[in-house]
Amino acid sequence: MKRRDYRALVVDIRRLRPVVVVVLTSFTLVPSFVEMATQSLSALTVLSRFAEGLVVIGALVWGASAVVLHYARVQVESEGRGDQEAGTLL
Repeated sequence: MKRRDYRALVVDIRRLRPVVVVVLTSFTLVPSFVEMATQSLSALTVLSRFAEGLVVIGALVWGASAVVLHYARVQVESEGRGDQEAGTLL
């Protein structure tokens, strides 16, 4: 992975993390939204579930993206060290 590609990956992940969290949380709450629409669940309960979901899913998405970024950075650094070693051998 080139350093330029790594920087683009970092920018994309940082930009899309909040969107992914909100979409995944909304998707997991579809049954609660249906219950709210049929008047069997209060809006306050759905809102509290949404807030809890944002926290839990947010932590999972942030953790997974941190692991991806860590391994991408390791890949970039190892490639950089390989280029430096190749330059010293020539």
